[in-house]
Amino acid sequence: MTYFRWSDWRSLRANDNLSILDVVNFGTVDFKLAGLLWLLMEQRASVLVAAGPSFVGKTTLLHTLLDFLPPDIHQVALRGYDEDFKSLGSSQPDKTYLVTEEISNHSYEYLWGYQVIKAFELLSKGYALGGTVHGRNVKEVAYVLNALGVPLPLIGKLDAVITLRVTSGRSYDDEPVRRVDTVSILSLTKEGLVAQTVAARQATDDGFAYPPEQALHSALASKLAIKYGCVASEMERRERFLGQLRDRGIGSRNEVKKAIAEFY
Repeated sequence: MTYFRWSDWRSLRANDNLSILDVVNFGTVDFKLAGLLWLLMEQRASVLVAAGPSFVGKTTLLHTLLDFLPPDIHQVALRGYDEDFKSLGSSQPDKTYLVTEEISNHSYEYLWGYQVIKAFELLSKGYALGGTVHGRNVKEVAYVLNALGVPLPLIGKLDAVITLRVTSGRSYDDEPVRRVDTVSILSLTKEGLVAQTVAARQATDDGFAYPPEQALHSALASKLAIKYGCVASEMERRERFLGQLRDRGIGSRNEVKKAIAEFY
């Protein structure tokens, strides 16, 4: 798996030394949810990680998810205001994953305006897209995209939206607590854009609630090339694998990426 970056382009990156195991240790996700997210990314799902405020961990989570992409997928960083998409002329859409640090006008390195529309138009041509955006829920994410001129049929090309929330620590000196709040699968129906929640953090503890197995299978099998009836077992297999990596003392991002690549 390669992540193509432009040599003359400096990016305000989050800490990209963190692995999915670090994100689990922080409590942002648990191993079961990591298994689900791996399953999504293995299918080259187009994903947006969203949160209302800044510094919640959107970009950190995004880059740990990119490690789940199959080794033969070519990752291309979109160049914000400078992006003209001409470099994609010879690329294979079904082997390419476009990455934008953020959809916003907060920095020249982020995607905004007509470039966002162009990126979503590429989804209908077989490309996939991963990025972050400011929005507290799926409705706000869809509103931001639609306000930029992205029509609902193209927003419906997104496979999943992952929302994050941040809360105060138990004491004044504690670090803020960053958690995944929901994972939703998007689809377009006659009624409009529909978001089906496939994981939601429970208010009473740090665990997640999932829909009944049949509903989970239907949501993923209808949107992605995941064989119906195999979702739970494949999630569990990846959950166990990640747990075994932790038990073996594997923790660095490079080690985790290497192990995931060997899993394929």
